[in-house]
Amino acid sequence: MFKNKINLVFYLSFLLFSHVSLSNEKKEYSQVKIEGVSTIVVESESYRENKTSYCRERSDPSEVIWEEDFSSAILDKETWKYDVSNGFYDKGKFVYGWGNSELQYYRGAKTEEHTNENLFIEDGLLKIQPIHHRRAFQKEFDYTSARIKTRDLKQFTYPSKITFCFKVPTGIGAWPAFWLMPNEDIAWPQGGEIDIMEAKGRLTNIAGSALHFGEGFHNKDEIVQNVVIPPSVRFQEKFHSITMEWREGSIKMFLDSETEPYMTVQDNDKAFGEFSYPFDRDYYLIINVAVGGKYDDHKIDRTAFCLNSKCSNKDNPDDHRFLIDWIEYARLEP
Repeated sequence: MFKNKINLVFYLSFLLFSHVSLSNEKKEYSQVKIEGVSTIVVESESYRENKTSYCRERSDPSEVIWEEDFSSAILDKETWKYDVSNGFYDKGKFVYGWGNSELQYYRGAKTEEHTNENLFIEDGLLKIQPIHHRRAFQKEFDYTSARIKTRDLKQFTYPSKITFCFKVPTGIGAWPAFWLMPNEDIAWPQGGEIDIMEAKGRLTNIAGSALHFGEGFHNKDEIVQNVVIPPSVRFQEKFHSITMEWREGSIKMFLDSETEPYMTVQDNDKAFGEFSYPFDRDYYLIINVAVGGKYDDHKIDRTAFCLNSKCSNKDNPDDHRFLIDWIEYARLEP
């Protein structure tokens, strides 16, 4: 049942500390700390059934504002564009590694389908695969990957709910994420950053959400909430969904078909005593897979990554890719 010691330790940890709970009217979630991070334990009855996907049911079509099913092999240019680089400019100075010491170079579109070796659509799934280059890309970068965004093309705001149905890649150093950044040109993190989902390739059955806010890079705060599920339904082996319910002054995160959130943040929380709550604004969406960096303390296993576009060095290439089945943006009552 337990393929490695990490899964066994995590599972025993939340069984041992299951008496620490978050109470609400409909359900109790246990809460533990794993690697120093607050982690909610979700043991849904639905996980007793072996399925390929545990994603929640789709919304009523009348409620849907926009959806992406990746039913075509062509990535929609009217919705998605690429970041191309290993960093960004801040006040005229180039910041390498995207401010997180990340190792990958993000490549742009190379085909008529608006895709490339690192990002393509296959079998109705968006697939993003980091590639390890034995001969450095552009004589400098050992890894390439892809990062797409909807900036200036599609915006997201409240009241709404945003859902992703996904499966994360395995491999120490893989850092898949889907997240929101403000449309307006505002210094980070004054406009807020909403990380709906990010995961460490080292951890098979843990994913997390985070909110970043504050006045500047050295004067900021964050709220981080992880969620752990039974090893039998690992995020790296099954499809799961995370839904963000977004209202004025409130953000809630839900896993799969759960009716209670594993994360709830409100504008009157103590965390916003020093810095204002910035999340009542318009944002754009980003989907990417980073490699290495600060998120998992610079841990990396280069043998975990694909070596070419076909990922021919792996028996099951999709295990090493970030897979997105569908995205839904729907109306929500205020």
